[in-house]
Amino acid sequence: MTFLDAPRRSTARRWLFQIHLWAGLVLGPLIGVVGLTGSVVVFRYELNRVTTPGTAYVEPQGARLTLDELAAIVQAARPEDTPRNVGWGEVGPQNAWNFRAESPEGHRIHTFINQYTGEITGRDDYHDKWLQWFYDLHAELLGGDTGMFLNGFVGVAAALLSVTGLVVWWPGTALWRFGFLYKRGTSWKRQNYDLHKVVGFWSSVILGVVALSGAYFAFPTLYEDVAEAVTGTTAVIGPPPARTRWKDRDVPLERYIEVAERVHAGARAISVAFPPQPGDPVTVRTKEPRDWHRVGLNYVYLEPADARLIRDTRFSEASLATRAILFMYPLHFGRFGGRWGSVPFYGVMVFFVLVGVAQFALMASGVLMYWNRSFSKKWRRWATRCG
Repeated sequence: MTFLDAPRRSTARRWLFQIHLWAGLVLGPLIGVVGLTGSVVVFRYELNRVTTPGTAYVEPQGARLTLDELAAIVQAARPEDTPRNVGWGEVGPQNAWNFRAESPEGHRIHTFINQYTGEITGRDDYHDKWLQWFYDLHAELLGGDTGMFLNGFVGVAAALLSVTGLVVWWPGTALWRFGFLYKRGTSWKRQNYDLHKVVGFWSSVILGVVALSGAYFAFPTLYEDVAEAVTGTTAVIGPPPARTRWKDRDVPLERYIEVAERVHAGARAISVAFPPQPGDPVTVRTKEPRDWHRVGLNYVYLEPADARLIRDTRFSEASLATRAILFMYPLHFGRFGGRWGSVPFYGVMVFFVLVGVAQFALMASGVLMYWNRSFSKKWRRWATRCG
């Protein structure tokens, strides 16, 4: 008898079942929380707009003010803040420009401004914002860089559970229909088992992909090495060093947008990131008409002092390894459907919300299965002895 015919007689299957069981019991609750918070994080941009009503959209009124004029207004309103970047979301005249800065206390401050009138429409402090808390829990386990590193292993464990779960799920050739069966009207224990079985099968592959793409943020160098080895190309990721300094700038801020759009002909600049420290370039992000990501996957790196081009990365022309790494972020958060239009864009995001919920459901149903099969019996025996 082979594994396909009688999987429960297979030694390999028994070992994989133990791995699946104990990985799920030990890390399952954490994996479930990460999945559930990920469902919220998928729509964080849209939810942030809901929590700051009237700030993110404006009425187009002809030509906009220059970036220099807008930056001066924002800086005058909060002179102690350190500017970090400015973005205007999806390319569209109705999107208010969003200046992001860091306050002296280390808070992330988002200031929305009407790019046509110079009116500040609202301000958002992310320090105590519940959406930011959800994101930090999902990405960093509320532990900063250390939490993000540990979360990488959570992602690997989730992928391992997906693979071993598929092996454990297989009921055998003669009983293959049983693997897809959910029986209504039975005991809650049986329905819980069927839920775990059916949800696990249909979500296993996408859960594995989402989990592994999330682990990238903890182990970027490893992923780049793997991408290069698999594709035989070089991954060019991250900003190159700059030779000039931001404090020596002698060109208007508008110049960085002009140069970036000239370098990436046909694309539109979507954001400008100012150098966070000496030796860093100005980074302009651009978006092509049929870009995969909401704010584009293209980067133009410029000298801070004079806006000379240092290097650019255009997703459609980049190496396979570079594209694989750049795609990790939209792949993990389900924000890549915009290439096909608004409906697919939000459809993909809704699907990823369901994936996160499925991860939580698998955790909860798996723990209940262990309780029903083993722990409840041990608990009753212990209670009987103590009684």
